[in-house]
Amino acid sequence: MDEGSRPPEFGPEAVGVRSPGPGPEKRSVRIATPLKARDARAEVSRLLAGVAGERCVNDALLVVSELISNADRHGGGLREFAAGVEDGHLWLEVADHSEVLPESAAHDPLVPGGFGWSLVRRLSADARIRPWTAGDGPGKTIVVSLRLE
Repeated sequence: MDEGSRPPEFGPEAVGVRSPGPGPEKRSVRIATPLKARDARAEVSRLLAGVAGERCVNDALLVVSELISNADRHGGGLREFAAGVEDGHLWLEVADHSEVLPESAAHDPLVPGGFGWSLVRRLSADARIRPWTAGDGPGKTIVVSLRLE
């Protein structure tokens, strides 16, 4: 995502609504919990159908899995998931219940786990974290962008 561009903002009325937009270049979905990683992957697969190559889709599905799993495992649970296709990018938003920021692993590479955030950053064109501001408790939203190829 370019420095000046931001993923679209949605109000509460958009929760759970799919928006195909005017054409294949602009589509989005926003889903409040409960949501499993497999369901989020299915939504992203639908969004990317016909607009991204196999490698891009595989990378996107891996990023979705990591973000949702980390929200459940380290973020106090998933609060909300959103995804969209716009201007040649897939953007993802994953909100959780924790203000603790993700960290990259700096440990023995032979020990399993701890590589999710590094992987997300490596596969994404842009990754940002913003505080949850809806007023119903602490949290954060991770926003990533992947180039469609």
